[in-house]
Amino acid sequence: MAQIFLNSAVAVLIASAFLTTAISALRGEDRSLRKVPVKVRAKRHQTGRRS
Repeated sequence: MAQIFLNSAVAVLIASAFLTTAISALRGEDRSLRKVPVKVRAKRHQTGRRS
């Protein structure tokens, strides 16, 4: 009986965590649209020859 109760409590906790995550993801749509400044270094092409 106790194991059934514990399993039910765990299932409820997992479901509530999933719903919380889903709701926060749906409310925060504009978060994914933020532009983040990124610095990119130009790569120099190296030839196989050495002087």
